[in-house]
Amino acid sequence: MNPQDTFEYDPQILARISSLKLQAMGLVEGILTGHHRSHHKGSSVEFAEYKDYTPGDEIRHIDWKVVGKTDKYHVKQFEQTTNLKCTILFDASGSMGYVSSHDRGLSKIDYARTLVAALSFLLLKQFDAVGLTLFNDKVVSHIPPRSKPSHFQHLLHGLASVEPGGVTRIQDVIGGLVERLPGRSMLILVSDLLTREKTLEHTLRLLRSRELEVILFQVLHPDEVSLPFAGDIVFESLEDDPSVGLDPLDVREEYRGEIQRQIAHYRIICESLGINYVFLETSTPLEQGLSYFLLKRKSQVKQ
Repeated sequence: MNPQDTFEYDPQILARISSLKLQAMGLVEGILTGHHRSHHKGSSVEFAEYKDYTPGDEIRHIDWKVVGKTDKYHVKQFEQTTNLKCTILFDASGSMGYVSSHDRGLSKIDYARTLVAALSFLLLKQFDAVGLTLFNDKVVSHIPPRSKPSHFQHLLHGLASVEPGGVTRIQDVIGGLVERLPGRSMLILVSDLLTREKTLEHTLRLLRSRELEVILFQVLHPDEVSLPFAGDIVFESLEDDPSVGLDPLDVREEYRGEIQRQIAHYRIICESLGINYVFLETSTPLEQGLSYFLLKRKSQVKQ
């Protein structure tokens, strides 16, 4: 792999979040020892419950204090901590390529790339497995989940290959992937959600029915939220919509209201399904937005 073909992220952003963790909210399955609770009973980390002693149980796990009090033999069971498998779905459709002449920080696509790099960095640091799937109306490329540290370079290579184009078909892509995603794993969707699809709720319900833990990051440029332009302008679609000529002043208030309604709608849907929804404008320092989310999530993780 040519090092020049990897995405160049700002290492300071990763340094500022390196002390944080992205933990699973529920139970997961895995092989390596990690930070997440498994539904399997083992003997590796922390006490879970008692069970009656049966022949074949390890004598060293008998709780002799309980025996002395009850005259019955009880064996301690423990919860294993295990590694997580996470697939990151990255929207590579045309609208993700929006750029503004007024950008002083990261462009929209580079903001999203850096977000994915940061999440991947945290997961790999925890010895979790992370994979990357690029999509528009179909899967563009797929890197299977791996947990070894060197896998980070493969993910950066995948991010460098992103060339925004095509239309967004979240339902079709997830519908084709869901059967191949490991059960009790995590799926992170990074998208601007600028799509004419009306079936996002159905798609998210499908993922949750498969016992997948889902995190949804919606990334928008401030221009896409506030429509700050002035004068007669021809707006050209980055996907498949026709060009439109108008004075933004005539529609600005209605447009802003509709965007806020959509954001609120996604938030309500996700909350009802037990999904973390994170809205990020590219004007928000990424480490700030990501730190806020991770710290809030940490307080919600089942202890």
